[in-house]
Amino acid sequence: MAAVFLAAALPIGPAGRDPALLWQEAEAGIRAAASAGAELVVLPELFAVPYVAGEDPADWGQLAEAIDGPTASRMRDVAMQCGIAVLFGMALRGEVGLPFNAALLARPDGRIEPLAHKIHLPPGEPGARFGETDHFAAGAPEIDAVAIGPLRVAALICYDRRFPECWRAAAAAGADLVAVLVGGPAPGDPDGLYAAELQASARANAVYAVAAARYGTETVTGGPVRHDGETLAFGPDGALLARATPGERRPLLISIDPARLAGARTTNATAARLRLPNKPEVASCLN
Repeated sequence: MAAVFLAAALPIGPAGRDPALLWQEAEAGIRAAASAGAELVVLPELFAVPYVAGEDPADWGQLAEAIDGPTASRMRDVAMQCGIAVLFGMALRGEVGLPFNAALLARPDGRIEPLAHKIHLPPGEPGARFGETDHFAAGAPEIDAVAIGPLRVAALICYDRRFPECWRAAAAAGADLVAVLVGGPAPGDPDGLYAAELQASARANAVYAVAAARYGTETVTGGPVRHDGETLAFGPDGALLARATPGERRPLLISIDPARLAGARTTNATAARLRLPNKPEVASCLN
């Protein structure tokens, strides 16, 4: 990677009764990122649908789609029109069983690639009858990185960011940038934990960490569901590069500098010195 690569992270607001509004927000943000010169834009987890993990899955199964369904097809079309790669979250229907909470990549040449299936499904909220395990199947414990122009990109989906092994696996796969797709509530987190996790993981693994998060509170399911993540980015040295203000609708632009990556990987020995894990059940996430 010889030149600076411009990436973008797009905050997306709460779902309402009219799904067209979310789509308008997403497409406007993608076009704005492309107009600014970005080559990749990252959207949040399950960006086009309400967060319904605490609800009865029998009432919301229609939110899952095939890889050639309307969400992926529409993302493919906007990626081709704008000449930009779009990494987005959706409920991806499999051949059998529950769907996956997935991250898909729409390339400007029209290809659609599943980049990640959420590996770790969080427990339900206290007192809730249902959780993500009732709506989704857990993805295989594997993390890969793919080339987007000169950059290698890996994706983590929300709760997966909490596990250091996932970051190690992404770095081992050659990732320069780890995109984190975020949605949903985290009422038990102390203030600052979310950003601290991303910052520490970026620095320890000498990678850029770029998080795209939902924001606001939804009431589509009948009660309030708050999105608690933030859209922000850290450099491979752990420096905060950009942070969206609450409710900000425009894309957050991040310059991925090969010199900064090289410098972090030269001066920060942590990323190269891990001797653990030795346990097979942990190592499987790194292989």
